[in-house]
Amino acid sequence: MRTFCVLLVLSLMVQCGREPMTDDAAAHWVADTWLVWNVPDAPTYAIQADDANFALIRAEALPDTLAVRYPHLATWPVFRLDAPEDAIRLAVQGALAAVATDAKGKTTHRSRIQFAGLLDHLYAYDGPLGPRYDADSIRIAVWAPTSRNLVLNLYDPDQIPLRSVSGRRDHPSAGVWTFALGSDADRHYYRFQNSVHHHHDGRIHDLTVTDPYSMSLSTDGEYSQLVDLARDPLLKPAGWDGLRKALPRPVDITLYEAHIRDLSVLDTGVPPAHKGTYMALTHPESDVVRHLKSLADAGLTHIHLLPVNDIGSVPEDLVKRSDILPEWDRFEGIVAQDPTSTAISDWLTTPDRATGRARTDGFNWGYDPVHFNVPEGSYATDPDGPARIREMREMVMALDAIGLKVVIDVVYNHTYQDGMDRFSVLDRIVPGYYHRYDPVTGAIETSTCCFNTAAEHRMMAKLIHDSVELWATQYKIDAFRFDLMGHHPKSVMQELTRRLSRLTLEEHGVDGRRIYIYGEGWDFGEVAGNRLFEQATQFNMGGTGIGNFNDRLRDAIRGGNFTDRGRFQGFANGQYLFPNEDAEEDPVKRKAALLEAADRIRVGLAGNLSTYRYRNRFGEVVDGGNERIGYTRLPQESIQYVDKHDNETLWDNTQTKLPRDMGMDDRVKVQVLSQSFINYSQGVPFHHMATDILRSKSLDRNSYDSGDWYNAVDFTMRRHGWGKGLPPIWDNGERWQAIASFLTQPTISVRSGHMRSANEAFRRQLRIRYSTPLFRLESAEDVHRRLAFHNTGTDQIPGLIVMSVSDAGCGGADLDPAHDGLVVVFNAALVPMDVRAPVTGLSLHPEYRGDAAVKGSTLRVPPLEAAVFVKGQQGGRGVFPCNL
Repeated sequence: MRTFCVLLVLSLMVQCGREPMTDDAAAHWVADTWLVWNVPDAPTYAIQADDANFALIRAEALPDTLAVRYPHLATWPVFRLDAPEDAIRLAVQGALAAVATDAKGKTTHRSRIQFAGLLDHLYAYDGPLGPRYDADSIRIAVWAPTSRNLVLNLYDPDQIPLRSVSGRRDHPSAGVWTFALGSDADRHYYRFQNSVHHHHDGRIHDLTVTDPYSMSLSTDGEYSQLVDLARDPLLKPAGWDGLRKALPRPVDITLYEAHIRDLSVLDTGVPPAHKGTYMALTHPESDVVRHLKSLADAGLTHIHLLPVNDIGSVPEDLVKRSDILPEWDRFEGIVAQDPTSTAISDWLTTPDRATGRARTDGFNWGYDPVHFNVPEGSYATDPDGPARIREMREMVMALDAIGLKVVIDVVYNHTYQDGMDRFSVLDRIVPGYYHRYDPVTGAIETSTCCFNTAAEHRMMAKLIHDSVELWATQYKIDAFRFDLMGHHPKSVMQELTRRLSRLTLEEHGVDGRRIYIYGEGWDFGEVAGNRLFEQATQFNMGGTGIGNFNDRLRDAIRGGNFTDRGRFQGFANGQYLFPNEDAEEDPVKRKAALLEAADRIRVGLAGNLSTYRYRNRFGEVVDGGNERIGYTRLPQESIQYVDKHDNETLWDNTQTKLPRDMGMDDRVKVQVLSQSFINYSQGVPFHHMATDILRSKSLDRNSYDSGDWYNAVDFTMRRHGWGKGLPPIWDNGERWQAIASFLTQPTISVRSGHMRSANEAFRRQLRIRYSTPLFRLESAEDVHRRLAFHNTGTDQIPGLIVMSVSDAGCGGADLDPAHDGLVVVFNAALVPMDVRAPVTGLSLHPEYRGDAAVKGSTLRVPPLEAAVFVKGQQGGRGVFPCNL
């Protein structure tokens, strides 16, 4: 009786806010009978709950299965408890604390308990969640094991309240609440009233929250909406159910990364109501569609769209917007007079950074997820209800009609908000579960920029798997790019590919085996070094078939980012060969940097295979994993890129690296040469939208919230983004002086002719890539045998990379009936280069345009150019070279 009274008093003190819930959160309830707590020795330990007190007994160690699951906790003090399961299930609905007491019963240590592991142990569930339509009813299932009560509030299609429906715990062992509605509730709106204890303040709250598994939403996500994605014909464009896509092999993919609004917001060929929306891509005569079709005709296969799921950072209600478009002409006049004007930066931050126009305009990259399964409403002509569903499907069909498959960028690693904030959904349904917290303090981890989720928890992993499967089957998405994939467990990503592989054209309308998965396998933050689990990072994912971005190739080509490395030059933009004004003074060091970059590029061209054998700059025969360059086991696992939405565009970054007196024609050649390494490599090429037309963001290094002014693209090539004012101060202000010196540099003046020339060269590179399967080898064994480098070792000619790919004489099948092989010579120098041909009988590729030539046994390549030579089946004598 005394224990109950003490606990009651403690509970009331917490509820009234008279005592902090805990000093820290260093106790972890990882299974029904196991707790781990980083606490000093004490005579007595217990778990205090609102209505119970569980004694804790010190144990030697966690069971092996739990030690493997929680490696970061495995060496902490371990405790066992013996309590009825029903009592534990009741306890997790309230405040939980671990308490250590001395011999006199005085509390010496007290910690809030983190209990995600316990919920996984007690309540893991693999059934359907969200709305499900039956013949004459609608059932909604919600996983909410810590809820004391859950009520569904139903609203009519005009969002007028109708009635409340109580939930039932049909699956008490899985923590699932279900709601039964009649079929007449279709298109009605709903929200939940969740009575739940929240760790943010240690109180019980009645929280209004939308459905984490929402399939449609009202404007700005205020309400969830009931829709039947699978069967409602009004949600489907004509021919949707019959759409069947033949997906290419991963090595046959080339990716083009775009943003829905950027694509068309300036396009005069798009009706005003459709600019910046899904529907813009349904107009075949628009500038953007014509541009995309020209790339698809040259070989481009996939368009990668930055996040298209519901986000919190863009107002969907047009009344709340403050776009720059009405003032466009005025600002163009300002920057025409002063390309370093701060007028646009000032406009974006008025009245201040936190509440300025940048926060209320129609632009954001969209890495701010709120609802994972619903298309973003700001890209729809009407954000209120299902227009966004139909219009996104129309866009997918329109892109398929011009030969482009669709990738969506998915951001499951964090949420836009947490706790009890307006756009917090997961943490208002099951507080303290879906996110990742510091193991000692309990503070939420934010290494990804926002509020990190925890895919190591089973129901977060399930949400990811269910969500991707929904996008694949209901929106016919053909590939998925995972933002900060390294923050997810490798096992979660592997299970995803297994689940997708079960989807078939016959049963599901999609070929799940060919759906391609790739992402950012960076190793950083609280998960770094496999501290919490084996991560989905570059060096862990070899052999899985999942792609990772190849930053090693990127940095070797472009010399790193101006933001991070200043004017340090890369292989393609002048290192050693034409140093800029701020280059390293010692030519020996500059040459060493160039040769190191060449080795990194060679491994990259070979699909970044860790097993690829080559002769390095020191004359040693090494494999691709030497110096931690290569990390793949299959060519398809390397995403080959030289720029994307992050950091300066390729054009902008390159201008900071080149000598200031270099002319425009050579600047364009450097851009095209940089892209040639990507298009002529093994692996999966990836290009930032409009990099083929010299895209510039006026040296903005992080344009996620910089609005249309810095991000929009003019596909007529009449306008260019260089010199459009100093980029926003928040991420660029420290470099404004240096940026201004480049934006006013008289040798940089981009004209339409430069953009068209670059675009034509880019499309030629695509046509060359797709003219032969030798640029798209599928297996590591083929790359090992067929791909060879020449001009290597200690006596190589600096700035010259010579690559051959054989189709005859090196073993393996005959892949190309038209050719015995090919040779690519990359010349990064300002002078023509002559190199001995590795085989006789070569001729220039018919798509090549330039002044390269075959002169007997010598190949001559012009400055700043990549020339492709081929040997036909009847190409004369000579055995094509094999690799080492």
